[in-house]
Amino acid sequence: MQLPKVLDLTAAAPLAQSLLSRRGAVLSVDASRVDRVGAQCLQVLLAAAATWKTDGVRFSLVKPSAEFLEGGRLLGIELDQDLSGRGRA
Repeated sequence: MQLPKVLDLTAAAPLAQSLLSRRGAVLSVDASRVDRVGAQCLQVLLAAAATWKTDGVRFSLVKPSAEFLEGGRLLGIELDQDLSGRGRA
């Protein structure tokens, strides 16, 4: 799943819907194109990672952009650790 360039407040609901439609399947989230990320979308991604972990399904973050990681860092979240390798393959 490729994330859009801008993950702001208006992107949060569509992101949540897109993730929900993939629930139960192994999911790799590509954050390489993200230029800007907001707290709401980070919350959606963290909730998805927790859901996949609870379901026992692998959820991983791949190729996070520097901007994506910095957005999380500014909010006190280590995104490459908190969103990677959750659940089983």
